[in-house]
Amino acid sequence: MAPDPIPSKDKACKRVLAAIPDLFFSSKVSGTARQLGISVQLAGSRQALLEAARSRPDLIIVDLDADSVDPLGVVGELRSLAPSGAPRLIAFASHVREAVLQQAHDAGYDDVLTRGALAANLPGLLAALR
Repeated sequence: MAPDPIPSKDKACKRVLAAIPDLFFSSKVSGTARQLGISVQLAGSRQALLEAARSRPDLIIVDLDADSVDPLGVVGELRSLAPSGAPRLIAFASHVREAVLQQAHDAGYDDVLTRGALAANLPGLLAALR
Protein backbone atom coordinates (compact mmCIF):
# COMPACT_ATOMS: atom_id res chain seq x y z
CA MET A 1 0.00 0.00 0.00
CA ALA A 2 1.40 3.42 -1.00
CA PRO A 3 1.80 6.03 1.72
CA ASP A 4 -0.71 8.88 1.80
CA PRO A 5 0.55 11.90 -0.11
CA ILE A 6 1.58 14.97 1.85
CA PRO A 7 -1.36 17.37 1.82
CA SER A 8 -0.90 20.48 -0.28
CA LYS A 9 -0.81 23.88 1.41
CA ASP A 10 -4.44 24.60 0.54
CA LYS A 11 -5.56 21.29 2.07
CA ALA A 12 -3.47 21.70 5.21
CA CYS A 13 -5.36 22.18 8.45
CA LYS A 14 -6.42 25.79 8.88
CA ARG A 15 -5.45 27.43 12.14
CA VAL A 16 -7.04 30.05 14.36
CA LEU A 17 -5.22 31.91 17.10
CA ALA A 18 -7.49 33.32 19.80
CA ALA A 19 -7.04 35.52 22.86
CA ILE A 20 -10.29 34.92 24.72
CA PRO A 21 -10.14 34.86 28.53
CA ASP A 22 -13.80 33.84 28.92
CA LEU A 23 -13.66 30.04 29.22
CA PHE A 24 -17.23 29.56 28.03
CA PHE A 25 -16.73 31.62 24.88
CA SER A 26 -13.27 30.21 24.11
CA SER A 27 -14.80 26.75 24.43
CA LYS A 28 -17.52 27.74 21.96
CA VAL A 29 -14.90 28.93 19.46
CA SER A 30 -12.76 25.81 19.94
CA GLY A 31 -15.73 23.46 19.66
CA THR A 32 -17.08 25.08 16.52
CA ALA A 33 -13.63 25.03 14.93
CA ARG A 34 -13.08 21.39 15.86
CA GLN A 35 -16.34 20.43 14.14
CA LEU A 36 -15.01 22.08 10.97
CA GLY A 37 -11.57 20.48 11.17
CA ILE A 38 -9.87 23.74 12.13
CA SER A 39 -7.32 23.88 14.93
CA VAL A 40 -7.42 26.60 17.58
CA GLN A 41 -4.56 27.82 19.73
CA LEU A 42 -5.42 29.97 22.72
CA ALA A 43 -3.06 32.67 23.94
CA GLY A 44 -3.35 34.05 27.45
CA SER A 45 -0.72 36.78 27.34
CA ARG A 46 0.61 39.37 24.93
CA GLN A 47 3.90 37.49 24.60
CA ALA A 48 2.11 34.19 23.90
CA LEU A 49 -0.11 35.88 21.31
CA LEU A 50 2.83 37.45 19.48
CA GLU A 51 4.89 34.25 19.56
CA ALA A 52 1.99 32.18 18.23
CA ALA A 53 1.23 34.79 15.55
CA ARG A 54 4.72 34.26 14.11
CA SER A 55 3.55 30.84 12.92
CA ARG A 56 1.12 32.63 10.58
CA PRO A 57 -2.33 31.40 11.62
CA ASP A 58 -5.15 31.89 9.13
CA LEU A 59 -7.25 33.97 11.52
CA ILE A 60 -6.64 35.80 14.80
CA ILE A 61 -9.57 36.52 17.13
CA VAL A 62 -9.05 38.90 20.05
CA ASP A 63 -11.50 39.63 22.86
CA LEU A 64 -11.25 43.34 23.63
CA ASP A 65 -11.66 42.40 27.30
CA ALA A 66 -8.43 40.35 27.18
CA ASP A 67 -6.43 42.90 29.15
CA SER A 68 -3.46 40.53 29.41
CA VAL A 69 -2.81 40.85 25.66
CA ASP A 70 -3.40 44.64 25.40
CA PRO A 71 -5.87 44.22 22.52
CA LEU A 72 -5.70 47.81 21.26
CA GLY A 73 -1.92 48.06 21.56
CA VAL A 74 -1.00 44.68 20.09
CA VAL A 75 -2.75 45.04 16.72
CA GLY A 76 0.13 46.99 15.16
CA GLU A 77 2.63 44.35 16.25
CA LEU A 78 0.42 41.58 14.87
CA ARG A 79 0.31 43.40 11.53
CA SER A 80 4.08 43.92 11.48
CA LEU A 81 4.79 40.21 11.91
CA ALA A 82 3.38 39.49 8.47
CA PRO A 83 3.05 42.76 6.56
CA SER A 84 2.10 41.01 3.33
CA GLY A 85 -0.54 38.35 3.61
CA ALA A 86 -1.20 39.06 7.29
CA PRO A 87 -3.93 36.91 8.80
CA ARG A 88 -7.37 38.40 9.19
CA LEU A 89 -7.71 40.09 12.57
CA ILE A 90 -11.08 40.06 14.30
CA ALA A 91 -11.80 41.88 17.56
CA PHE A 92 -14.97 41.60 19.59
CA ALA A 93 -16.58 42.97 22.74
CA SER A 94 -19.97 43.40 24.35
CA HIS A 95 -22.41 45.54 22.38
CA VAL A 96 -22.50 48.07 25.23
CA ARG A 97 -18.80 48.88 24.77
CA GLU A 98 -19.34 51.06 21.71
CA ALA A 99 -16.32 53.28 22.35
CA VAL A 100 -13.97 50.28 22.65
CA LEU A 101 -15.41 48.73 19.50
CA GLN A 102 -14.72 51.98 17.63
CA GLN A 103 -11.19 52.18 19.08
CA ALA A 104 -10.51 48.65 17.85
CA HIS A 105 -11.69 49.59 14.37
CA ASP A 106 -9.46 52.67 14.44
CA ALA A 107 -6.50 50.61 15.74
CA GLY A 108 -6.57 48.44 12.61
CA TYR A 109 -8.58 45.27 13.16
CA ASP A 110 -10.09 43.96 9.92
CA ASP A 111 -13.43 43.24 11.55
CA VAL A 112 -14.85 44.48 14.83
CA LEU A 113 -17.92 42.63 16.03
CA THR A 114 -20.13 42.51 19.04
CA ARG A 115 -19.90 39.29 21.04
CA GLY A 116 -23.39 38.35 19.86
CA ALA A 117 -22.55 38.95 16.20
CA LEU A 118 -19.38 36.88 16.49
CA ALA A 119 -21.28 34.04 18.15
CA ALA A 120 -23.98 34.13 15.46
CA ASN A 121 -21.51 34.31 12.56
CA LEU A 122 -18.79 32.05 13.97
CA PRO A 123 -19.65 28.91 11.96
CA GLY A 124 -19.63 30.91 8.72
CA LEU A 125 -16.44 32.80 9.55
CA LEU A 126 -14.61 29.59 10.34
CA ALA A 127 -16.08 27.63 7.42
CA ALA A 128 -14.80 30.35 5.06
CA LEU A 129 -11.25 29.43 6.11
CA ARG A 130 -11.56 25.91 4.70
